[in-house]
Amino acid sequence: MVEKAILAVQKNKEGKLRMRVTFENKNKRQKGSGMPAPPWCEVKQEFDNKPCEVKREQGQIVEMIVDGEKLTKPGIAKNKSSKPTGATSRAQTSQRQHQRSTGQSGSKKNTPIEVAKAPYNFIPLNKTVVTAKEDLTETYFDRYYSNDENLTGYIELQLETRTPLYTRGTGITDDKKNPDFFSPGGKLKIPGSSIRGMTRFLVEIVSWGKFSFFSNKTLYYRGLADTSSLRNEYQQNMSSGDKKTKQYHFKAGYLTKEGFKYYIIPAKTDNKDKTFIQVKQRNKNEKFVIEKQKDGKYLVISGSMPGKEQDWLLNSPDYKKPRISVLDQDINAYEQDENRYWDKKEKDDTKKKDGNLLRQLEISEENIVPCFYVCWQDAEGKDRVSFGHTGYFRLAYQKTIGEHVPEKLKDDEKIDMAEAIFGKETKFASRVFFEDAELISGQSDILMKEESPKILSGPKPTTFQHYLEQKEVKYVEHWNSEVDIRGYKLYWHRDTSNQNSQYYWGENEAKNTNQHTVIQPVKPGTKFKGRLRFENLLPEELGALLFVLDLPAECCHKLGMGKPLGLGSVKVTPTLIISNRKQRYQKLFSDNTWALAEDETGEIDNYKKQFAGYVLSQSRENVSELWATPRLKALKTMLDWSNTKKQNWLEETRYMELGKFKNRPVLPEPQQVIK
Repeated sequence: MVEKAILAVQKNKEGKLRMRVTFENKNKRQKGSGMPAPPWCEVKQEFDNKPCEVKREQGQIVEMIVDGEKLTKPGIAKNKSSKPTGATSRAQTSQRQHQRSTGQSGSKKNTPIEVAKAPYNFIPLNKTVVTAKEDLTETYFDRYYSNDENLTGYIELQLETRTPLYTRGTGITDDKKNPDFFSPGGKLKIPGSSIRGMTRFLVEIVSWGKFSFFSNKTLYYRGLADTSSLRNEYQQNMSSGDKKTKQYHFKAGYLTKEGFKYYIIPAKTDNKDKTFIQVKQRNKNEKFVIEKQKDGKYLVISGSMPGKEQDWLLNSPDYKKPRISVLDQDINAYEQDENRYWDKKEKDDTKKKDGNLLRQLEISEENIVPCFYVCWQDAEGKDRVSFGHTGYFRLAYQKTIGEHVPEKLKDDEKIDMAEAIFGKETKFASRVFFEDAELISGQSDILMKEESPKILSGPKPTTFQHYLEQKEVKYVEHWNSEVDIRGYKLYWHRDTSNQNSQYYWGENEAKNTNQHTVIQPVKPGTKFKGRLRFENLLPEELGALLFVLDLPAECCHKLGMGKPLGLGSVKVTPTLIISNRKQRYQKLFSDNTWALAEDETGEIDNYKKQFAGYVLSQSRENVSELWATPRLKALKTMLDWSNTKKQNWLEETRYMELGKFKNRPVLPEPQQVIK
C-alpha cells in the first residue's frame, strides 16, 4: 500500500542534513505519525516540506517517490509476489526469516541460527466448510428410526496408555488440589467428558468443520525491545521514536468510574501543550508508586528497571475538558490481559500497589487513578481507548483473535458435521453420549508415585510468529496484521519417561511450592474400557466418529494434563456394536438373558469410507483418499507415535528458552519438523 507523507529536512548539531517522514493519517489510531527517513535515502535540502509517496514493508520504508524521482532500498526485488518452489530445509527457511527480520537480506553472511521449536504445532485451517448432510431442525429427537434410515448403538473403546496419564480427582486436600487420579466411587476412570472433547475436536478437523472454539479476546503488547516489525508498530502508535525530541502520542489522564461506566479525565496541558513531564528518578530501587503532590499533580514511579533514569509527573486533572468514555470491550480486554504487572506479595488487597488500574481505582478515596492513554478507532468506526499505569504501557492490538479467523469458518447459519453429531446449544441436542472409561480389572501396581511435573512456562498466543500465518515475503506478521491464524493446535507425542534424562516430565519429587502442583498419574501400559453411545446417526456421521477413533497404525490420541511434557499419549481401539431397535422392543428375553438385539459389526472401514467420500465430494479435494489431503497429512504426522523413536526428537519438540525468541523464529510446519 502506498502512503502519502510530507518530508522535513533540517541540520543536526554536527551540521549534517537529516530528514523526517511524517505520514498523513497513517492509521486511525494516530494521525500525523512520523519516522526518520531510512539511511539509504539521499537527503537533499530541496526535499524540505515536499509531499511524497511512501511504500513500507514490516513497518520499514522500502520505497519513496519525491518529485517523480523513485528512491528504492537496495536489494529489494521488483517482484515479491512469487514464492520459491521446491523443498526447503528448516535451516534455510529460518535463515531467510532471520535475514528478513534483521534487514540482512542479500548479505554474504550465512550464519546458521536455531529454528523455532515447540512441543506443539498446528493443523492448517480448511478453506471451505462441509455442512451436515441433513437439516437437524427437521430431525425429531423423540423416537428411534429404523437402521435403514439412521443408526443406533455404541462404540466400545479400549484405551491403553503409552505414556503416563493423569486426570485430576475431585476434592481439596490440605488447601491443595487433590493429587489423586480421577476416581469417583473409589474406581479409577478417565472422564467421559475428556474423551468427548478430544473426539469432537478431531471430528471438527477431519470433517472440514467451522472453527468453533476460540477465545475472541484482545491481546496486549509492548514492543520497545522487540527486534521484529512489532517494534515499529508499537513506536508509531506510542511515540515519534526520536529520543531527542521525545514526541509522545500517548497522553496523561485519570481513570474514573461513575456507576458502571468508566471514563478518562484528561490531565491539564502546560504552555508546551504537554499533559506530563519526565522527572529524574529519585530512587533506583523504588517499587511501583502512585503519589499525589501538593500542587495536585501525581508522581508515578513504574518501578526499578536496568538503565531507567526518569519517572513520570502527571499534571492535575482538567475537569473542564470533556471526559473520554471507555467502552466496556476496552475494560474487558484490559481485565483479560494475563501479563499485566500485579504485585502478588502483599496478601492484603488494600496494601497492593500494582499496575492494575481497575483495582487501584476501587481503593481510591478520590475515585480517580492516574493513567496514560491512546485514543483510536476500530474497523467499525468506534472510538476506542487503550490505557495503562505508566508511559509506554502495554498497548492493545487493534484486532482480536477472532478477527484472524476467516468469516466463512464462523458462519453461525451453517451447521457442520461436528455440530450435527454433538449438538448445537439452544437449537438441538447431541446424539452421542460418552461414558467414563473404567480401569480394566486384573491390573495391579498401575499408579506412579506422587510427583510434581515441571513448571510449564512456554510461549502463549502473544508469540504471534507461532500462532499466525507468516507470509513468505514478510517477517513477521503480528496480531494487527491482515493474516489468518495457523489453525488447530495439537501437541506432539513425546516419550519423557526416562527419569535420568533432562527431558523427564517430572521433578523426581513432590514439591510443595506455590508454582508447583502434585499429581499421581497411571503408568504406561494401563488399560481402560469405556463406551460411546450414539442414536439416529447417518452412516457418514457414524463414519466421522470411527474415522477419528480408529486411527491409522502407529497413531495415538492425547488426553489429560501435561501434554506439552509428554503425558497423555493413549492408543484407542474401537469396537462397533449396532442395535436393531425394532427387534429390541419385539422381544424381552433370549436364552435366559435380555434380548438386546445388539451385534458386533465388522463394517468400521465401510462407515469410515462413506464419511471420507462425503467430505471429499463436498470439499472438492482432488485426492484419492482423505488422509492424502495436505491438512490430514499434517494431522497424521502429529498423531504418529513412531516419531518418538526419531533421533533427537525430544530436543526438537521441547520449549525453547525464552531468550532465544529474540529474533522471533517461525515455527516450521509439522512435515518440516519430522524431516
